[in-house]
Amino acid sequence: MRHAFRSLLRAPGFTLTAVLTLALGLGAITAIFSAVHAILLKPLPFPDGDRIVSLRTMVKRDTWERRSFSQPDFRDYREQSMRSFSAFACSDGANFNLTGDSEAARVRAERVSHDYFAVLGTAPALGRTFTAEEDAAPNTGRLVVLGHDFWRTRFAASPDVLGRPLTLTDIDYTIVGVMPPGFHGLDDSTQLWVPMSTLDASTWTNRGNRGREAIARLNPGVSIEQARAELSAIGLRLASQFPATNTNYSADLAPLREELFGSLRAPLLVLLGAVALVLLITCVNVANLLLVRLSHRRREIAIRVSLGASRGALARLFLGESLALSLLGGAVGVLFAVWFASALHHFTPISLPAFVSLELHWPAFLFAAAVALLCALAIGALPALLAGRFDLNASLKDAGRSTAGGPAATRLRSTLVVTELALSLALLVASAFFVRSFINLVTQSPGYRTENLITQRLLLPPARYKPEASAQFTRTLLERASALPGVQSAALASDTPLDGNSAATSFVIEGGSPVPAENEGRTYTHMVTPGFFQTAGIALLQGETFASSYAPDSELVAIVSESLARRFWPPGEAIGKRLRPGRSPGNGPWVRIIGVAGEAKYRGLVANPTRDPDVYLAYAQRPTSGFALVVHSVGPSHALAQSLRTLVASLDAQVPVFAQTTIEQRIATASANQRFSAQLMAAFALAALLLAALGLYGVVSFGVSQRTQEIGVRMALGAKPADILRLILGGTARLLTLGLLLGTALAVVLAHALAPLFFNVNPRSPLIYLAVALTLTVVALLASLLPARRAARVDPMRALRAE
Repeated sequence: MRHAFRSLLRAPGFTLTAVLTLALGLGAITAIFSAVHAILLKPLPFPDGDRIVSLRTMVKRDTWERRSFSQPDFRDYREQSMRSFSAFACSDGANFNLTGDSEAARVRAERVSHDYFAVLGTAPALGRTFTAEEDAAPNTGRLVVLGHDFWRTRFAASPDVLGRPLTLTDIDYTIVGVMPPGFHGLDDSTQLWVPMSTLDASTWTNRGNRGREAIARLNPGVSIEQARAELSAIGLRLASQFPATNTNYSADLAPLREELFGSLRAPLLVLLGAVALVLLITCVNVANLLLVRLSHRRREIAIRVSLGASRGALARLFLGESLALSLLGGAVGVLFAVWFASALHHFTPISLPAFVSLELHWPAFLFAAAVALLCALAIGALPALLAGRFDLNASLKDAGRSTAGGPAATRLRSTLVVTELALSLALLVASAFFVRSFINLVTQSPGYRTENLITQRLLLPPARYKPEASAQFTRTLLERASALPGVQSAALASDTPLDGNSAATSFVIEGGSPVPAENEGRTYTHMVTPGFFQTAGIALLQGETFASSYAPDSELVAIVSESLARRFWPPGEAIGKRLRPGRSPGNGPWVRIIGVAGEAKYRGLVANPTRDPDVYLAYAQRPTSGFALVVHSVGPSHALAQSLRTLVASLDAQVPVFAQTTIEQRIATASANQRFSAQLMAAFALAALLLAALGLYGVVSFGVSQRTQEIGVRMALGAKPADILRLILGGTARLLTLGLLLGTALAVVLAHALAPLFFNVNPRSPLIYLAVALTLTVVALLASLLPARRAARVDPMRALRAE
């Protein structure tokens, strides 16, 4: 190893190039592995976290689909599954208005059952959590457990906070506990917890109201399969007991890690595979550099062999040098990895729990060392194998330079270049599909306005805002918002596109058979005011919009999306038909359809709105305490933000505004993950393209230097510079053709494997393959042009005298 380091120091240019090349590849793969480890491999920060599972209700439609739990179903599953679980809990996100001595603010809370903290294995730092008795009946248990950060900022970490009141949406809660630092449950935005018993009586008993998420802790010795079988048996019993609401419903479970990070597994592994390809290309490049250096050391190798060096000694020599290069590259690569990981941590749009850190930890350093060792073996093996194959007589006489180590070495260098080109093409094609997918995502028409639209949410305290007062507040709010300078129109809605607040419900069509029936469906309902469609830019295709004269005691009306109308009625015949929310023909009033609206991607840019269509109800007939103000502005909507806040404060200073954002910001957030993946894939592909170009340049340049005598003879016999250019570029073209053929085959396989991650992209699209092949061809020819031009300028007399 001392000899290896001394040898590398005698060639500083070669060493610096090889070390930096390896460092970039090793640094990138170490940073991505650090993210993979932190998200997919590192144990969860809860005691015996591998025993915590996430549960979900499953409903059988065309396939099994995930749903949340209703409160009655949750209680039945909890009471009947104690053989599998030591603790079984549910949770439900909630927003509260925090009022009191200081300015009103919005706080994010979770309603949780009493054993929620037991499932996560975390005890309070101060006081206690909730008891089973405090979670046994609806509209009881006005208690609250504070998050540590909320306790520190709101109460200055006072130890006598227990027993003090906290006013949430005009209702007094009693503080009974404070959780330890760093604990946020399963939602980092959570600031405090209240019992599930704060739900109203109708939600407490309604089996069709499915909105609670459930988690549980497996008993020791119980497997996932055993617990799944018990849940399935309970589901069958409930379906038999409650056919109107539980037919075709069951329950399933998965490890909590899968619930938290399952959607990230495929993108992370794709990124890890992409950077592994970049590292492979890096190793091929360095191996080619070592082969070139080996050709220049033929005389040295011949002397060593003539003095008795064995093949094993030569192998140790070159493996030692490759190990030295890899160690240096790994050391510098760790520095790069620290920077890459820090950038990944700060710029990633992926929403991760607070306990996930993308900074480097000791497993990443061990991984870097292991990969560096593998790289050493990979790049040192080829020179070690070829070192003993030189012609000793020719090498000692320094003759036969044109052989450049013999035909085997020449073929090997060419093979490595072809490999680089093929891998680069495959990675370029994959990145092109990701970029095309992202472009398709953000340039599609989602069915609503994509600019000059601002929304903000409000929550009116039900205790203070009875129906008459609530109607007066919303009416005044709309009138004054519409009169603000720069406002074209304004409306109210229970939820808005991409805000994640859409509520799902089952429904039946008038005249349909009892459940289960083919005409049973599922829809997302939205309560909106008359001007909503104009404000949001959602097309009204048939019928009429809501009238301001509608009242809660008048006939209920609805506007349905085009896909729902097309599914159940012939074209143009949906108007006047009726549907009823709920799974039983005897539940609730009928709702008459007065209009048909265009499709709108409410729940996500990649969502399929025809799968679960939308139903719009008149806000005046179904008012909600929590709603959104939607404003269409003349110019950039963010300019109205402060004016809208001031307007709400002038109406009621105790009603805070929250979730204020523009539609542009919503779309950017909804597409952030795809943008980030496309950017990283493009960066890796460009790095691979650059490495392939450098590798090709190096091989062509070295080949030209080894063929100086041949080129001189050709020119002395009358060859023109254009002939020499064609000769050199023709060799490049042969390598490029092989690389394109192999790369295209690999790219086709890779694109089809990644197809589920693309949006509206055909993995067989010939234009992308042609564009990438053309790009690689141009880059390869440019990389070969400089050494080819140098060859065309060779002075034949000087070349012949040099030989």
